[in-house]
Amino acid sequence: MNRKQSALRVGILAALMCLISGVMCLRLVYLQLAKGENYRATAARQTSVRYTLKASRGEILDRNGTPLVSNELSYSVRFNYYDWDRENQNEVIARVCRILKEGGRTEEPDTLPLSYTFPFEYTYADAESGTGKELMGFVKNTLKLEELPTATELFDMLCERFDIDPNMSFADRRTVAGVRYDMVVHEFSAYTPFTLADNVDIDSAAHISQMYRSLPGVSIETDSTRKYDTAYAAHILGRVGKIWREEYEELKSEGYGLNAILGKDGMEKALESYLRGVDGKETLVADIAGNVTERYVSEEPKPGNNCYLTIDIDLQETAERALSQTIENIRATGARRANRQGADAEGGAVVVIDVRNGEVLAMASYPTYNLATFNADYAELNSDPLSPMYNRAIQGIYPPGSTFKMATAAAALEEGVITPNTKITDLGIYTYYQGYQPRCWIYKDTGRTHGRINVSGAIKYSCNYFFYEVGRIMGIDTLEKYAHSLGLGQLTGIELSGEKAGQVASPSTVEDWEGGLVLQAAIGQSAHQFTPIQLANYVATIVNGGTRYRPHLLKKVVDYSFSATVEDVLPEVLEEVSLSQETIDAIKEGMRGVVTEDGTASSVFRGYPIAVGGKTGSAQTRAGRSAHGVFVSFAPYDEPEIAVCVIGEYAGSGGSVAPVVVEIYNEYFGLNEPKVDTGEIIQN
Repeated sequence: MNRKQSALRVGILAALMCLISGVMCLRLVYLQLAKGENYRATAARQTSVRYTLKASRGEILDRNGTPLVSNELSYSVRFNYYDWDRENQNEVIARVCRILKEGGRTEEPDTLPLSYTFPFEYTYADAESGTGKELMGFVKNTLKLEELPTATELFDMLCERFDIDPNMSFADRRTVAGVRYDMVVHEFSAYTPFTLADNVDIDSAAHISQMYRSLPGVSIETDSTRKYDTAYAAHILGRVGKIWREEYEELKSEGYGLNAILGKDGMEKALESYLRGVDGKETLVADIAGNVTERYVSEEPKPGNNCYLTIDIDLQETAERALSQTIENIRATGARRANRQGADAEGGAVVVIDVRNGEVLAMASYPTYNLATFNADYAELNSDPLSPMYNRAIQGIYPPGSTFKMATAAAALEEGVITPNTKITDLGIYTYYQGYQPRCWIYKDTGRTHGRINVSGAIKYSCNYFFYEVGRIMGIDTLEKYAHSLGLGQLTGIELSGEKAGQVASPSTVEDWEGGLVLQAAIGQSAHQFTPIQLANYVATIVNGGTRYRPHLLKKVVDYSFSATVEDVLPEVLEEVSLSQETIDAIKEGMRGVVTEDGTASSVFRGYPIAVGGKTGSAQTRAGRSAHGVFVSFAPYDEPEIAVCVIGEYAGSGGSVAPVVVEIYNEYFGLNEPKVDTGEIIQN
């Protein structure tokens, strides 16, 4: 090819490129100038909205991988703004709610804290949180009222504001008022669809889907809801629920929406950051008439992590069953006694801790409830005088009774007030103080004394006189210092919210403190108030050599596919308490004596194949009521693995609840012995 031909071809190519560019420019000019207004109008008539696609929540398992809380496919009823029939919305709401109720749904469709029967009453528990605070905000910000009207006045205001037909049935009017209230609170809009009901049964979902033409704006969405794979550990696991307004204000910056589901209590709340996934986004494009022209997933949701707890669900079941049966048997046995001791037994709690690392193996509170039916049972649970939703294991504060005597012993031994061989003669009546002269329990009951006794024997026989003397010599300041070091009267730091600290009796917690009060403090009476988890951890600290761990319920976190570990929880040491081996051995020897020979709980543990230690306590309560029963224990004796605390409210004595510990040891050590009689009441 010569240079002349080459130049010709380059010229032709350049001409073609200029021609194409020119055509494109003319087309752009035509579209922008001649057709620009048409395209701008079309674009203006379309709206693009991004909705949240909820991510699956992580599962909760026990230490052995047994599922405790998982997810299952479910259906939810959603109101969509673009198709919503605003003119007939009250009738649509009433119709959908009737379908749900006819399908067997017992849960009310709204969160308005107003009774469903006349005369109306408010049903919130606290005006400063939850549904109560949400209502206060609605009254102030939406109704523009400075004070809360009466319940009946509020209902009338809602009916007027939402134009609810007075010819509707009373039930429908109350339902519509509540749902419309929720729609306002949760800001139903083009950007926020409203979820009326989660976990809808398949028949109701199908019925609503078939009626889509007469229920504009109502759709059935597939979802995942929590499935409770165990009937136990309700106070530990907790529950999830729709976000409240106050929660939303705090969490919206973290990506929570007004329809978000989050942990409300228990480990569901404590592990929220692990269990919660990352929500995705669904984009909807609608024209000016509100018709959805396009719908697609723009961001895929990412599921949350799975969490293994420290509890053993089989041990948890044993603890709950044994606690329930024991308290019921104590009540029945007490009713047949002449003095009716224990007939008024009520609630109780059990905590089992691994003394080597602070892992909580079981934690039971009685009475309890069923997470699977919580919403349907809420009204009954809330009105129950025994407060089944109250977690007594971490929130119940009780006098420890004689189970505190090991703390007094540890302080006296470490401070050199006594040695393991020091003997004190029990004279029955302690006469050091002129105005206050308490008596040892054995003298009060039988007129006898414990004679000369050392610290191990004083623990074994629960000799008050011995601890009166060492408590007086030592003084309250030293006793308070050691009690705090052992974790008593302080928050343990367990993950669950609502834990109470209690207190150690001392001049700092008791007004008008007098010298004689140290005697009561030394034997576990006076103003001591401790939780069951504190008492279990206190025993664990003594028998493991003085290492006080933070009790914890989370063992490890893995990703949703179970293929990678996100976090392994390591033991956390809160304090190293200086306890000599001589001190530990003396205390353990006394606790061993409690469950052998003629100790205060020997009848319960007689012939038990594993050597254990224990201590009974009977904590005096108000006049006319039985004493609280407290029992703490550890096992095995030589190389302790677990510590246990059991408390029975008004159970009469510590020995009466000791059989619960036998059941727990049987399960833990795989003994499977026949159940011990749980009706026997034993002296402290």
